Amino acid sequence: MTTMTKIIAATTALTLTSSAVFAEAKWDMSTAWAANNFHGESAIAFADAVREATDGSVDITVHLSGETGVKITEKLVAVETGIVQMADMLLFLQAGEEPFLGVDTLPYLIQGQDEMNVWLDVAGPTYDAIFERRNQKVLYYVPWPSPGVYSKEPIVSADDMAGQRIRAFNATSFTFLEKMGAAPVELPFEELATAVAAGTVDGAATSTSTGANSKLYQFTENFNPLNWSMSPDAVTVNLDAWNALTDEERATIEGLAEDMEADFWAASAAEDEAQTAVLVENGMVISTADESLKAKMAEAGKAMWADFFKTAPEAQAVVEAYTKKTGK
Repeated sequence: MTTMTKIIAATTALTLTSSAVFAEAKWDMSTAWAANNFHGESAIAFADAVREATDGSVDITVHLSGETGVKITEKLVAVETGIVQMADMLLFLQAGEEPFLGVDTLPYLIQGQDEMNVWLDVAGPTYDAIFERRNQKVLYYVPWPSPGVYSKEPIVSADDMAGQRIRAFNATSFTFLEKMGAAPVELPFEELATAVAAGTVDGAATSTSTGANSKLYQFTENFNPLNWSMSPDAVTVNLDAWNALTDEERATIEGLAEDMEADFWAASAAEDEAQTAVLVENGMVISTADESLKAKMAEAGKAMWADFFKTAPEAQAVVEAYTKKTGK
């Protein structure tokens, strides 16, 4: 090897080493939620923590409220194909691509954060397999507050629910309300106030957050937090982007996800409590379901589980393992 060849080789090696030291992974993270939504706040906090802990070698830019143009139902595909490197996705909205991901909407299946913890423990391997098949991995989950029913008259018993014209928020809630004896209504949310005022609708099914933010207390007087289901968002990362990181970077990010997830769950619970307080402050009466209404909810929910298993057969074994642990 000539002296010049040695110099060129040494220079090339130094350049490659310097490039490796200063390499920076710039990731885009898509979320449908705004900066003042607790999911949006959690995403920003996580991105900031990753940037700080990796000294900027992994730089995540959070794109709020669909800024990337990725639709809320397209998060799974967007991460899979690398359109974005990360996404905060509401799982059941990806069920068009993977039917199992709609399982959390089943009524009476997951009620509250304690049961969500059990569910993720049991169903975690199935979720992992789905996401790995779709070229991504889950970093953490964050549950939403559960839905309830807003109504003009109190709904406490199964008889109270009978015939109530309640605006449903999706196909599953429509079927559930119907099986509960109500008369669910399909209606654009922006038309709800007018319909209640006109007497053509008696109320709406939705969460405390939506109810408080939309001021449903202006035209309904009662809320029963039936807590019939709980759905999580998952924050996932593209496997190609993930595998391009160093072992140290991956360990750092996984450690942050594990450490911060509990805080994100606490933020969800705090959101539910705070918005319930807003409802009470504005004169709403909070009701509790009696045994007849709880029994009706269980009956309706389990009938819907059986129907779901026809669409997603792999869900049956997971649900049976979960219900064995929870005694449902």
